[in-house]
Amino acid sequence: MLREIEAQALEEAYAAGEGTPVVNMVFRRDRRSDKRRYNAPKCNEIAMIFVNNDGEPPFDRDFRVYPVNPENPHMPFININILSPNLDPIAYSLLFPYGEPGYQPNWSCEAYEGAQSNSRRFNVTMLQYISALTAIRDEFNPVISGGNLTQ
Repeated sequence: MLREIEAQALEEAYAAGEGTPVVNMVFRRDRRSDKRRYNAPKCNEIAMIFVNNDGEPPFDRDFRVYPVNPENPHMPFININILSPNLDPIAYSLLFPYGEPGYQPNWSCEAYEGAQSNSRRFNVTMLQYISALTAIRDEFNPVISGGNLTQ
């Protein structure tokens, strides 16, 4: 199915006179492994669920994106930090289909005005972000409707 969608996207880009970037990703768990060796993918359709022994995504994970750019061979890949706001849309593309940014450290939020009408700023914690993300609202929420993907 992905191959047909890719072919259609390539045809539409060609008809519009636009180029299409090719992207590869590497999910590396062991930080002590040899950084000079990365295996090439064996197929172009990869689906995965990555968990640790507790069933949660491991905290120590690296995401590497390989944009194929023959004009700039000196920049063969881009590392994405696990605290990057771009990580959630990449790792959970079904839950963030429009690429909305995820949690990021030192994210400030204006607090509601209190009884004394004084507003203050505070940093949003990851727990507060996830609580707001999973809050029940009137409109459709892919995170709540994600079923086992959100466990």
